[in-house]
Amino acid sequence: MLFKILLVFHAFIALLLILVVIIQPGQSEGGVLGGPGTSSAFGADTVSVLTKTTAIIGAIFLASSLALSLAGSKYFSGKSSVIVKEVKK
Repeated sequence: MLFKILLVFHAFIALLLILVVIIQPGQSEGGVLGGPGTSSAFGADTVSVLTKTTAIIGAIFLASSLALSLAGSKYFSGKSSVIVKEVKK
């Protein structure tokens, strides 16, 4: 049960991270979705807020990856894959 909850949470965080990265302006003026002038439309501090948000969501993504790995090792510990079953035969 915990594994499935972590998996759904991890997928949500991954999609959120993708969205925040796409919204950020690049080296040219605008972001991928917004085009030129995106940073001025939302205010001057938008780039700083998006950078901090990306770092926070990235850290949450990393932590959820580790938690998912640990939970997965416990969840699948008693189960063996089809390949392992075939090799044992």
